[in-house]
Amino acid sequence: MAMIVLFLALLGLTSGLNINIERRCDKINPKVDLSDTFSENIAHTIHSMTVQGLRLFNPKVTEKNSVPTVNHNVSAPDLVVPYAPDEPIGHDFNTDAMNMIDHILSHIGKENNALGAYWSPIGRVAHNFHMWDLWYRVQEEFESTVRDNPPKQDVCDCLMDTDHNGIRAAVQWVAKHYKSGSPVAIPKLTDAASWQVWKDRVLNYFHEFDKNAAHDAAIYLYCATKDF
Repeated sequence: MAMIVLFLALLGLTSGLNINIERRCDKINPKVDLSDTFSENIAHTIHSMTVQGLRLFNPKVTEKNSVPTVNHNVSAPDLVVPYAPDEPIGHDFNTDAMNMIDHILSHIGKENNALGAYWSPIGRVAHNFHMWDLWYRVQEEFESTVRDNPPKQDVCDCLMDTDHNGIRAAVQWVAKHYKSGSPVAIPKLTDAASWQVWKDRVLNYFHEFDKNAAHDAAIYLYCATKDF
């Protein structure tokens, strides 16, 4: 089954979401250079965030963070939880890659499998590795432009007010699409040809995930992790 939210994002269908933004964090300080789509850019970056991902930005981060993510308990009424969960991958295998795959496949069919019944095993693996690829891209922006020139507290206060700046609403939009299972016009991963389509879409997305989008996410993740 197609990876619903990821490829809606790749196809550009997440732009212009009907999200009520009460606090325009991009207007507080123009020098920070937040884009006018900051809430969507940040939501795509954090919707599957974990403590382990946040530690790319501050190794001291714990589960007592304030980063809203899709609820991994797919049967729960709340689609979004107010924190990124702690998800250690285990050490049964010799490499992080194999331990990550083991973690993903070991949760299929369980209530805390994060993505629900519509996602195939290979789709889950591809999504997880895509998110890590994205977080490393944001980390590059974080290290090159944000760490030595951080935003002031008023910008961080606005960005962390996710109930009113559109970020939580955008994460909720992602969560709803995980539940729907409506396929996008992307082939099921079965062979090299179908993977080539997925690969082209992912690479195109990274082309579109330009410096502005990475900058939005890097500023948010600075604010979310700085006080640990």
